Amino acid sequence: MPLIHKFRNELIDIEENQNFCGEKIKQKSNILIIGTFNPDNQSCVGQNNASWFYGRNQSKFWRYFPNALTGNSLHPNDGIENVPEVWKSYCLKNGIVIIDLIKTINKAEILENFSDREVEHRISEDLSNTDYFDVKKAFKNINFERVVYSLRWTDNQIQKMRRIKNLVNQELIEIGSIQNLNQIKYCNTPSRNDAQNSWNEGVNG
Repeated sequence: MPLIHKFRNELIDIEENQNFCGEKIKQKSNILIIGTFNPDNQSCVGQNNASWFYGRNQSKFWRYFPNALTGNSLHPNDGIENVPEVWKSYCLKNGIVIIDLIKTINKAEILENFSDREVEHRISEDLSNTDYFDVKKAFKNINFERVVYSLRWTDNQIQKMRRIKNLVNQELIEIGSIQNLNQIKYCNTPSRNDAQNSWNEGVNG
């Protein structure tokens, strides 16, 4: 049984129909957010409590990113209710698209936890068991002002996901969604308690 992204159908809708949050992606969009992999409950030992992208309780993405972009938190711990509808509306209003690098991994060994190292260990050396996001299909004729990765890997063991990241970045340039690598920024993982400055720099720097 493969490891499957919890919101794989939404990723496929972007690829097949250029739809995000139920609407067509604008040809001139603002920010593309890229993460790694968000497993469904059958793909991980622990329960994935995310109601949408970056929706796990321990993630502070919905505090860091909106604070950096518009000066307000959208995190439930800050009193925000009616998620994920509030998050989706925010993305549509601000020209935001969110994806993850990986949709599925054809590996029967489920993840012990949600760490990128766990995901890395399930990917084959030649990447052949991994279905990564097809930006060429998803973003043809769509331009982004900036690409922001919600990661800044310091773990030297994470090499296969780096290769996937590099492939995705190159494809974004090949189809003209961005013009150069300077439009790509990398932020500290939103599970950290000290990442706000990193997100401020990534979104606005």
